[in-house]
Amino acid sequence: MSLDSYADAVAHVRQQFEEGLIRAGFKETEQGWIGLAGGPTNPTEVLVSFPRRFPFKPPRVAPLLPDAVPWSWHRELDGALCLVAEDDHDGLWWTEAAVFLEHVAEWLSQAATGWPDDRPDLDLDRYFRPSEKDTRPYLLEDPTLWDEGPIRFRPAKNNTMRASRGALPKKGAKASNDRAAYVADVGEVVVPPRTWADISALVRPENKLDARILRHEVSVVLLRYRRGEQDGAILLEVWPTVSGDIAARRLKSAADTSAARTARAGVHRSELSNKSVAIIGLGALGSFIADMLARAGIGRLTFMDGDLVLPGNIVRHLVGPDAVGLTKGEAVKRYLVGRNELTHDDIQVDDKDLTTPAQAARLISSHSLVVNATADFSTAALLHTVAESLDAHILSTSLHDDGTAYRVDILPPIDGASSVPRLETASNESIKAPMLFEAGCGSPVSPTPPHSVIEAAASAVRHSIGLLTERVLHPAGETRDLIRVPERTNN
Repeated sequence: MSLDSYADAVAHVRQQFEEGLIRAGFKETEQGWIGLAGGPTNPTEVLVSFPRRFPFKPPRVAPLLPDAVPWSWHRELDGALCLVAEDDHDGLWWTEAAVFLEHVAEWLSQAATGWPDDRPDLDLDRYFRPSEKDTRPYLLEDPTLWDEGPIRFRPAKNNTMRASRGALPKKGAKASNDRAAYVADVGEVVVPPRTWADISALVRPENKLDARILRHEVSVVLLRYRRGEQDGAILLEVWPTVSGDIAARRLKSAADTSAARTARAGVHRSELSNKSVAIIGLGALGSFIADMLARAGIGRLTFMDGDLVLPGNIVRHLVGPDAVGLTKGEAVKRYLVGRNELTHDDIQVDDKDLTTPAQAARLISSHSLVVNATADFSTAALLHTVAESLDAHILSTSLHDDGTAYRVDILPPIDGASSVPRLETASNESIKAPMLFEAGCGSPVSPTPPHSVIEAAASAVRHSIGLLTERVLHPAGETRDLIRVPERTNN
């Protein structure tokens, strides 16, 4: 499609939408389309206009009289109705005027009843414009732990600001890069404040916050609030205006808490926190398995590998050049501890290779799961035999044919299932790489690409979590050809 064709298609969608508005009784003005929306019990005169990115963004709808519709968490700062959630953008359904106006009518009906069963999103930030002068991230520890009163924000690394306890500056004190702040709690917020005057009406008078700001004793306010059972906080930059009022702008803030760091780890995180995994082989594949398991919330890890990190390893490995010379297990441990995924005591490193049944039995008995990422048949066979004798299961994973395929095996398969069959990979001579040998290395260097390593590691982690949470994905594992595209089926 050419750009002209694209413009014609967009214009056609808009024309159809406008024709739908005309049929609904709307009239075009310089500001947009004006008409009545809602049902017989709550007809509201609204202005419909098109954002620059229409139809990829929904039309803007605002009541012609700003106070004709109750202010709520479902209105934008400029008074427009918040009609479409971010997770409801599939299909551009709003391009049909009749469907869209039905949605507006439902919104008005919900507004008239006070939004029963409302989801308590903590989005007070969108009701204040961002600061134009200070764009630094302000990192907040759990705001609910701060008592009301003065704190200070001090510069930290990477151009961030961090809070600490501290008295407000004395008059005439020497200037510093710190910012004097104040913690204020306004409790349950039913209607979102949009100006400092709105906030001032919610703050307890005994805090004398307005007076502190007007005396330049406070330039930042950490405002705690509550919606339903959810605690929220917003950070505002405040200053007195020439007219004697107080202005407020939103600062960029982010929670630096354990909950914030783990909220995106997955639904199984709490369950995995009590699990332990031993990974044998901390090469490229094992290193990414370790990283993803740590991110998923595994409570304890054991690494077993007698090999060292060499310069050629780091292209596919989790760690970088600073780890060259370390054992692979120690290198991955330092990386994970440095990221605060786990502590030093949460990860044990054994700089040896697995060679005996006693070693295997000890690992299997003392861990929730053992993962073999050595790509060594004898190691997999040893673990398989010992696991079977202990009535346990291990997971073994490996890449094949220069990274064009991988397999994940649960050994022994669960409930007597058949083993995963050998995978015949697609022949693709065009991607065959010439053999490359390094000095001191008796075998050719594998041309397996990094993305194949990460894809295989992700599959191994999915199956590992399935085993650990008793939600097994497949009783024997899986194989996958990374070259052949699966045929589509038409249902």
